[in-house]
Amino acid sequence: MSKKKLTFSLAILLVALMAFMTGCSKTPTIKSVERSGSNATNPLVLSTGTLDGKFSPFFATSAYDMDVQAMTQLGLLYYNKFGAPEAGVKAPCLASDYSQEISSDKSTTTYTFWLKKDVLFSDGKPVTAKDVLFSIYVLADPLYDGSSTYYTMKIKGINEYRLQTSAEILKTVDAILDAGISDNNGSIAYNAAAGISNDQQVKFWSYLDQAGAKFAQEIVDYVMAKYTKYIGSDYFPGYKADQVSASKTLQTAFGMAMWGFGEVADNGSFKDSMGKSYDLSKDTIGADIYWKNILDSYGYDLSDAGINAEKAGDLSVQDYIKAEYIKNEGQVSGGVKNISGITTGNAKSPDGSKRDFIKIVLDGVDPTAIFKMGVEVAPMHYYTNGFTGKLNDYGVATGDKAFMDFLKTKNDKPLGAGPYAFQNYTDKVVTYTANDGYLLGAPKIKTLRYKEITLGAELDSAKTGEVHFTDPSASNTIINDITGGQGDYAKLAYTLVDNDGYGYIGINAQAVPEFKVRKALAHAMNVQLAVDNYYQDLASVNYRTMTKILWAYPENPNNLFPYDGSGETSKKLFLESGYVYDAARKIMAYPAGHPKAGQQATYKFTLPAAAADHPAGTILLDLQEVMAKIGVKIDIEIDQNLLGKLSTAYESGIVGWAAAWGSGGVDPDMFQVWYADPSKNQSTSPVAKGLFWMFKNGSDEEKAMLKEMDELIDAGRATLDTEERRTIYKRALELSTGLAVEIPTYQRKNLFVYNKNIIKASSLFSGADVTPFQSPIAFIWNVELN
Repeated sequence: MSKKKLTFSLAILLVALMAFMTGCSKTPTIKSVERSGSNATNPLVLSTGTLDGKFSPFFATSAYDMDVQAMTQLGLLYYNKFGAPEAGVKAPCLASDYSQEISSDKSTTTYTFWLKKDVLFSDGKPVTAKDVLFSIYVLADPLYDGSSTYYTMKIKGINEYRLQTSAEILKTVDAILDAGISDNNGSIAYNAAAGISNDQQVKFWSYLDQAGAKFAQEIVDYVMAKYTKYIGSDYFPGYKADQVSASKTLQTAFGMAMWGFGEVADNGSFKDSMGKSYDLSKDTIGADIYWKNILDSYGYDLSDAGINAEKAGDLSVQDYIKAEYIKNEGQVSGGVKNISGITTGNAKSPDGSKRDFIKIVLDGVDPTAIFKMGVEVAPMHYYTNGFTGKLNDYGVATGDKAFMDFLKTKNDKPLGAGPYAFQNYTDKVVTYTANDGYLLGAPKIKTLRYKEITLGAELDSAKTGEVHFTDPSASNTIINDITGGQGDYAKLAYTLVDNDGYGYIGINAQAVPEFKVRKALAHAMNVQLAVDNYYQDLASVNYRTMTKILWAYPENPNNLFPYDGSGETSKKLFLESGYVYDAARKIMAYPAGHPKAGQQATYKFTLPAAAADHPAGTILLDLQEVMAKIGVKIDIEIDQNLLGKLSTAYESGIVGWAAAWGSGGVDPDMFQVWYADPSKNQSTSPVAKGLFWMFKNGSDEEKAMLKEMDELIDAGRATLDTEERRTIYKRALELSTGLAVEIPTYQRKNLFVYNKNIIKASSLFSGADVTPFQSPIAFIWNVELN
């Protein structure tokens, strides 16, 4: 062979080898993106509240800390503007697709998540199925103490793993819990349990106080995550958010105050619900004291209408004591190595390509489970780097406190596959740089910042240019000033979004047992007044007993109780109920057989504040006038403790009242608030409206409505089909609203303000695309500067 031919052959071989190597390369690299103008040189500054510095996908608890870490993370699923789960090529999540399959006997539900390929963490390392499993196993660890409730799902084997126990021990524990305990003059009385000895019960329930303190602490953590805006208000006067955040005693006192277990006195001391006073400057108030207050209020009633009525999350007192007992008395030798219901593999996906998948099997059917499945996928290589202990196949050291403590050492610098990479947190400012390898494209803006702003100063910070995007408390004054465009307001613009919650006027069915009388009252309520006279542009009318932002809320529902200011519609309904109009006295009299027969029909409505200061105030004042036209008397009283009395509304003399529901979450399940069969629903929510009473004592028409509503609620919990559930809830809402025990009034709005001279408005979500689940900057990678 000639030298020329040999050289040519080697060249061909080299080219072929390079082509082979290129074709085999499966890990892309992050290439730096060149930006121009303001996007390259200027930061976008967002406002945030007081930060705790726990910027971890595992351990962030406050809403502000969660926002900070979320910029760096990518979830297994994406939840869209309706709060509904999504996967797909264009969705900002790791899953390319997912499925939910219910077994024929409905004993199990199997979820399969197909993973995208070539997704990178911001440090250039690939995201794999191992990272998904690592994230799940951290959240399911026996010693995990973060805010996630992933482990509350009924995943096969998760209880055995999390509690490191056997199915047999769990069976014994469940038998003790099923038997329960009773209150015997302030002491525990053990109820008989088949096959369970008294000694076993005594040992089990000896952990109640430890469990109770954790139950109380969860309430405190929830309040600190959701309600810090009320620090300094009448709920907790004299303090600022950063003071409370820095003190465990103040946090506990604040949590107790918000839950109605104490109040700050004029001298700054704190008085709990047991009447004991504490000097907040030197005394210690912990979760154990909070628990004692809860016990004092309820005794040993662990029902949903008792102590568990106070729970802030998914876990009951029974869940906490179960965990405490097993941790100390029931762990199996050698431990439980894995969660049997979670597996992974590689197979042909729905799009025809081979992909890695995560499969999760749950016992039974739970439509709400999918909303917990979208775990943030954290990099195992980063969060375990430096740990010297032994890790298992899932990247964790099960039940090892040293491992959990090690994970927390990285709280101050999160890393993930999100649109931005964390740089530092200095002088109350968090700084990020763009993750140019982000799966949906490099962010337009190179530098992003969060700046801590004192509560109440959000608008001023936007006016001065200190921040470019913020969310002050909505007011018509702010909107009018921005619309006017004078001075510092000239550079500002705003976006309104429906609040996740709605206002309503309640009527207790036991106090007003005649169905047509409740309807008569409802027809005399001009709910539009809450908008026109109180919120104006900052609210809209609601016609169903559900927050309007949920996907299950029906499209353009009709008003079941059209307002008749003449009173004639109401008068007709009163007369059909047997009431008698006495023309001589100009009164509508109670009917014969009524304890007050012949006396003027009178109904009391209670507000927590003066009518002029409450959204429902003008509705009730107008109700007074309309009812006066037909001889019915409406009394309006003020009771600042109204909300605390609703769980015993009838006994407390509450006939009608005005209040509002807070966040309804992302699933439309109506069970807790509307399921009327007291043998199945033990929550206190139906008590206020008198649903349990009506279930047993109502008219045939009311009982039929409640029966149908309960059946629909059960049906809604037994399917995962969104369209089927949408149809179910449309009818269920017609029934719940039609009972005239809760008349929806308004849905108020929240406000976003931004600097239109800095931010390109066309790059933000606007109009109907802005929801409580999707802010104007939800797709932060698409936001641009002018």
